[in-house]
Amino acid sequence: MKPFMEQFEYYRFQELIFEIGGQKIRYISKPGLPDWDDISPAVKLLGDHSKPTPDDLVWCINCGPGALAVLIASSLIRGQCIVSADYILALTCTERTYVLNSLKNIHINSETNLPGQLVNQVDLILMNISKSRNLNRRWLLQSWHALAPGGRLLLAGANDQGIQSILKDGEQLFGNISILGYKKGSRIAQFVKLGHSPSHPDWAVVPGIAPGTWYTFHWSTPASDFELASLPGVFSHNKLDDGTRLLISTIDNLSGQTVLDVGCGYGILGMCATIRCAQTVDMVDNHLLAIASCQENIRRNHLRNCQVFASDLMSSVSGNTYTCVLSNPPFHAGKQIDYQIAHALIASAFNVLEPGGELRLVANRFIRYNHLMSELFGNVSVLAQTPAYHILSSTKHQV
Repeated sequence: MKPFMEQFEYYRFQELIFEIGGQKIRYISKPGLPDWDDISPAVKLLGDHSKPTPDDLVWCINCGPGALAVLIASSLIRGQCIVSADYILALTCTERTYVLNSLKNIHINSETNLPGQLVNQVDLILMNISKSRNLNRRWLLQSWHALAPGGRLLLAGANDQGIQSILKDGEQLFGNISILGYKKGSRIAQFVKLGHSPSHPDWAVVPGIAPGTWYTFHWSTPASDFELASLPGVFSHNKLDDGTRLLISTIDNLSGQTVLDVGCGYGILGMCATIRCAQTVDMVDNHLLAIASCQENIRRNHLRNCQVFASDLMSSVSGNTYTCVLSNPPFHAGKQIDYQIAHALIASAFNVLEPGGELRLVANRFIRYNHLMSELFGNVSVLAQTPAYHILSSTKHQV
């Protein structure tokens, strides 16, 4: 970890101990993950009801920083546990967790598509739902194709995250459902793969959900027309959001500038910086589906001077320097506004900016980023605003 990053609790990995499935599990977590310092009731339900056999191939999807994977892997003798998540940070914590517990039968899968070697091979899948229904549907469809005949999917989630809707989707796909239990506003159900082909609900052929497909749309400027591809779970995955649109309206000629787009999503800010003559553009995001979408958009639009990195805020580029940092930042960890993330983002931007460089970001009017920016940079100005958003700018003074 870079010395600068050590100043912030946000960047510090922490060892925690919680009980799950009747066992006390040591695991590694950090701020930036939903429920980073606790285990959600949904994940606890998965631990209580999983009961794999010693030889099972088990796939954990979106199950947090690794405590559940340790519980599962420690019960397997010849079996293996595969872990997938939508956030690279969750996978990083899981890697640290299985090293902490000296386990060698946990394997990290960072692919966003179903790996071919898993098709019809998995005995048990444990899935904790996301807040995106279409991402859950994508995972459901991948689960059906991954399960061996007779294999089980255990699906859990909170009522206020839409678990009842996704249970209906699962029943449509599998043709069966068993409700197994409830805990603190969450529930868990089981689906069994009984046939050789799934039913075909209408949602299973939606672009971005169906295997090998993207949701696509166009966005035009006077200078160019972008063909954009995205996937469910990525922020505003099917249209350009109003905050980003307002930020783009303030970007003029960036000739000769080195630009960093933080929380890049499918990459539209970085792409706009590219066509506005930036010398180089780096884009970073913690979300694996956003990274995949951004890479696809660079390819589709034949962009040459930009690249994208999987990164927890700016951890992957903290050794670089830039003249401009752009961001439509994430301000939630789960359902709560997280000012710790905002503080780390703004301070990290100050650290990577060259003297005279600028941080420019979009913020909801009710989020008080301007105070953080003024405190760290010594200045802040409003470049544009609407009733919902404002564009804030701070300059790093010459030393």
